[in-house]
Amino acid sequence: MYKVLIWLVVLFWGLSFVATRIVVMSIPPLTAALIRFLIASFALFLVNRKIPKLFNWHTFFAGFWGITMYFFFENSGLVYSYPTNASLIVSSAPILYTLFTHVVQKKRTTLIQYLSSLMAFFGVAIVILNGRFVLKVNPIGDILLLGAAVAWVFYTYHVEKMPQADSIEGVFAITIWGFLTLIPFVAFENKSSLSFSLPVVAGLLYLGIVCSGIAYVFWNIGLKRVGTRYTTNTIYFIPVVTSVAETILLKNPPNLYTILGGCFVILGLWLFNLSESKIIVQANCKEGGEK
Repeated sequence: MYKVLIWLVVLFWGLSFVATRIVVMSIPPLTAALIRFLIASFALFLVNRKIPKLFNWHTFFAGFWGITMYFFFENSGLVYSYPTNASLIVSSAPILYTLFTHVVQKKRTTLIQYLSSLMAFFGVAIVILNGRFVLKVNPIGDILLLGAAVAWVFYTYHVEKMPQADSIEGVFAITIWGFLTLIPFVAFENKSSLSFSLPVVAGLLYLGIVCSGIAYVFWNIGLKRVGTRYTTNTIYFIPVVTSVAETILLKNPPNLYTILGGCFVILGLWLFNLSESKIIVQANCKEGGEK
């Protein structure tokens, strides 16, 4: 049941790139993010009906890293770099998180898990590049985009540590902190061009209510109930969903690169989760033997 929620998030966030593109064509990127999370905060307040407990360091840093810094790095990076680079670099978050859990949290990680992560990442690269094996490197933009992937690693770490992260109240608290710490960045952004057409408003409502409200609740439930590694690795599928959505909207069937890349992503995730399951079983057997 919980895995279904995770895959719904992958669908929601995969489609969010289409909505984001519509919105940022009329509203500056950071201002759009601020409005998005203002809508999310209002929607979560209507459901929760009370202001959540905010004074917890992990809650604060989850909002800071998962909302403020993630969108600051991603949107700033796109000023200098290209969408292809952005999709590929941000999709490195699962590999970085696997490395983080191995080095910092001392979680057991096998060679198979690293290879399967690279296989899934290779599949993402095939989908994104779509046969055009050329990346235009821009050091400033690409470093900023890597910062977005790192920010998501820290977000995952703090969500794992914070209380009630998988509840509406917990996500509401994260959203409030993300909204508040985003304000100083928005204050310095040029807002000379603001346009609220019907598609833009619809895009903001989808991003705020679905992608930043419902999806964050579902995602945090996945982190808490299914596991951080499994949940984080599904990020590999988001560019695949985006690619398929674009082909459907443009009424073009998925090409060979999309299908091939998708197969690599599926195989990589299957191998990683198979290895993770074996580690868990071995750990449980060892714990049972010690008792």
